Amino acid sequence: MRHRSLPHLLFILLVILYPHMIALGASHHEPDIPDAWAAVAPGIEFQKYHLTSPRAINIFVARMDRTNLGVAIESSIAQGRLSGGTETVGGMAARYEQAINYWGETWGNRNRVVVSINGYFFGSSFELPGVPWSGQIHSGWYAKRYYETTGDAGFVWKLNREAYIGKCIYHRPERNDIYFPSAAYDPNIDAINVARSDEQLILFTPQYDATTKTLETGAIPRVEILIELSRPGLLVSDPAYVRGYIREIRRNNGSTPIPFDHAVLAAWGDVGSAMVSRINSDAIAVGDEVRITQEIKDCTSEPVQHDWSKVYAGIGGDYHFLRNGVYYAPNNPDATWPNSRTVIAYNASYVYYIVVDAFDPGVSVGITIPELSNFLKGTLGATDAVSLDSGTSSTMVVNGTVVKNTYCNYTRNCGSQGATVITPPGEYAPSTGSAIQWNSVENQAYVGNGMMMVVVEPRVRSSSFVPSQLVNATQQTSLRLGPGTNYATLATISPGAQGQVQSHDINGVLSKGSYWWKVAFGGSVGWVKEEALQGGQVPSPEFQLYLPVIEN
Repeated sequence: MRHRSLPHLLFILLVILYPHMIALGASHHEPDIPDAWAAVAPGIEFQKYHLTSPRAINIFVARMDRTNLGVAIESSIAQGRLSGGTETVGGMAARYEQAINYWGETWGNRNRVVVSINGYFFGSSFELPGVPWSGQIHSGWYAKRYYETTGDAGFVWKLNREAYIGKCIYHRPERNDIYFPSAAYDPNIDAINVARSDEQLILFTPQYDATTKTLETGAIPRVEILIELSRPGLLVSDPAYVRGYIREIRRNNGSTPIPFDHAVLAAWGDVGSAMVSRINSDAIAVGDEVRITQEIKDCTSEPVQHDWSKVYAGIGGDYHFLRNGVYYAPNNPDATWPNSRTVIAYNASYVYYIVVDAFDPGVSVGITIPELSNFLKGTLGATDAVSLDSGTSSTMVVNGTVVKNTYCNYTRNCGSQGATVITPPGEYAPSTGSAIQWNSVENQAYVGNGMMMVVVEPRVRSSSFVPSQLVNATQQTSLRLGPGTNYATLATISPGAQGQVQSHDINGVLSKGSYWWKVAFGGSVGWVKEEALQGGQVPSPEFQLYLPVIEN
């Protein structure tokens, strides 16, 4: 490793200690960033490479040590909902910073988000505005199904730290079902987290939205069943399953709220009638056990058959152009012209996030996929790589700071093509629904999802209260669907309102700078900050980190 200059050391200190004080604004000038590997967190390093041949190219690389048990890969979802929303890469990083996760196969550890990149394509003619293409797995939840037999299953990271890039996959209907032991009944799951169309049985998870939104999408389902799960809705292969218990049955009533550790089954048509019949006969009832199995298989034509069980994080991918050290030319002319790029690569030692700048004459004018493959193999020693949504979306954020030049990539206004803002159809800003895609304050484009490298911080809990204890709100506060401000508000609690603490395995868990308790206020049950309750405490200063406010 080369000797680091004083500016390099200053940059490292800034990105580690004061990410909220650094902002690039709308300028397309880059900060002074390392041209040698620099630690940005334990187990995660960052480096900028500048190539001069075959042209000026800036390549920004983060690498995560696969043997370091304190770091992991996680996916991110714009606005925290797959029903359709866009957000900047930095905004998603802030959303999941200090939020709880399921790493280690237990809820309650926290993300310290170190590196974030944009994800796969979204919206346009393939999906509703803001909805990512293909599939997504988030913190163990199979939250959106991968497209079948189209070769874009993308990068995945498993709970056992295995990484691979999928391609052609399919879902066997008989291995994607829900079993009701009390009724000896096992209907197939037809879809996950989609607005109702022709499907009869849809599984909704917390990543879809605050509710199932079924009152907004046509015919009301015959029944919606709220199920509390013992673990996320993981991909598991029969005979394995995810166990849950029915907490509520709602007939001819839609838009059921989805707490962070629950799922909702919504049924229409024949399967809805069959469920209602079993409910009427008490074969299916509140309190009953259910077992959910979801399985992915690689197409038989694929030379490598992966075990998709317990994938922890994953999104769709574009070109799987590097496989076991061999370059495979994509069948797309885009691959052969210099462009901004976002890529995930790996070898036995590291997972790499790579973002490349373009459209900045004399500084960085983009890279082709063959050129990038040579760099990944020759310089990084990567064996496998897949590209994500590149071009205007390409963004890398390290410890809250945009480390690459998104301004030229997005606006093309750095002397190469004139001031031409690219606005693909079907992509929208988060709140206005307009065709605005550029956040000039954050100097980032709005995207549909992303991937992150995180330090996994251990679970911390308060013991201020106990189950069944009566508690009083001392201020107006939000009752949320999960422990953290990244979860939607279920109800607003007024000062003086009395509630009762409910039993839960992670009661008092630290998340987003507060301790959280599951409390029933009247007919509403959700999660509330401890400091909003009489006798509650705020966490010690060591946990009072900079946390941008993320409100749904």
